[in-house]
Amino acid sequence: MDYMLYLYEHLDLLMYLRYNPRWYKILYYDPSYFKLFLNEAKNNLKITSVDKLESFKNKFTTLISLASLIK
Repeated sequence: MDYMLYLYEHLDLLMYLRYNPRWYKILYYDPSYFKLFLNEAKNNLKITSVDKLESFKNKFTTLISLASLIK
């Protein structure tokens, strides 16, 4: 898998790579660390499935609160 193509399709991960340049060196010499990079980036950017669910729950709770105020 060419990880640079993947990164250019997911710009948030590319920006994470740019703000954390140590990963450039690691991935250049050993691309097998790409999954580790993805895990770290997703955890720090809060784009894991758990984070997305939590965000949805917060939005839903806010929507219900607003709906109860309108009644």
